[in-house]
Amino acid sequence: MIYLFSDVVFRAGGVETYLHALATHLHEEKIPFRIVVAELEPCPLIDELITKGIEVYRQRRLPGDTWLVRQRFMIEWLGTKLRAGDWVFCVRQPMPQIYLRLVRTVHRRRAKIAVSWMLAPEFIPPTPPHGEKFVRAIEETDAVISVSHCTKHQFADVYGYHSAVEVVPLHNLLFIREPLPLSPIETLKIGFFGRIDIKQKNLDVLVRAFAATRGQRQNVELHLYGHGTEQEQLKEIVANLGVGDAVFFHGGYDHRHDLPRILASCHFFVYPSRYEGGPCFTLLELMQAGRFCVASRVGGIPDLYEGRPHLGLMVEPGNIDELIDALNLALEMIIAGKIDGEAIRARYHEGFDMPSAHRAWMKALQI
Repeated sequence: MIYLFSDVVFRAGGVETYLHALATHLHEEKIPFRIVVAELEPCPLIDELITKGIEVYRQRRLPGDTWLVRQRFMIEWLGTKLRAGDWVFCVRQPMPQIYLRLVRTVHRRRAKIAVSWMLAPEFIPPTPPHGEKFVRAIEETDAVISVSHCTKHQFADVYGYHSAVEVVPLHNLLFIREPLPLSPIETLKIGFFGRIDIKQKNLDVLVRAFAATRGQRQNVELHLYGHGTEQEQLKEIVANLGVGDAVFFHGGYDHRHDLPRILASCHFFVYPSRYEGGPCFTLLELMQAGRFCVASRVGGIPDLYEGRPHLGLMVEPGNIDELIDALNLALEMIIAGKIDGEAIRARYHEGFDMPSAHRAWMKALQI
């Protein structure tokens, strides 16, 4: 039996999308598994998995819980269910406060534990008061998994972990069956889809870079798809920049059904994050659609685009001038007809599609 574990899930995001894709695939392959999660928000993707008949142990949000009570209950529940030879697979790195307890509970039952880092180790250093226990738990983990080649070295650099690190791409569902054609270019549309999070997604810098680009090209628009608590703050920044007539907030979307419409609506997309883990779901879905992207050189993103400027351009997240130049270059490539959607999609099938991810995952878990 495989237990898919996450000590935190939100309404939507990378962890939730990954868990949904992995569980859907395991269910289709008839591989025995259960899901164990604690929700910070009601998660529709978890609801969908339950309707498919997938067994889920689910801790609902407990307001005011500062002691990780639900997470400790989850670990105790696991301890009553695990049998020798079972695997616990953490779809994100567990919180340092509970990780060592989780690892040792698993091992007491003669089961094994594997952990996938959803953020690159450089962004989650082992700091006091739980850092020492976190490093000890990593050392005792049976399969340490990185979601990108370019962050693999960080496990030694950040945690002093010198044993094998497996690289396993993210399981992702194929939503787009072929490259999507570009719409006419009378109005050039730049897109972003994901969580409206100013700090991580660097959206304040994005709208400032767009304002500079808009100053040079009046026929360009920025379309933002997603929801988040910082949307009103971002709208205020847009208004102060004087580009409110060219920046469109489309709100939340249903990831399972709305992607083709969103991806078809824009000529290229921007993913300007300050920090990430592996090659993100957004970028994999853009590749499925044959869409060009301007993305930050952080986390595992270089796995996709390094040395391949015909597929996507990379910029340093703190360099607004680089971002402005990349936006203008991408617009020029669109106008000149230099975007090859088939080549972008081919890169996705070179090692980032579902079959590639699942082969690597099964190998890492020795199944």
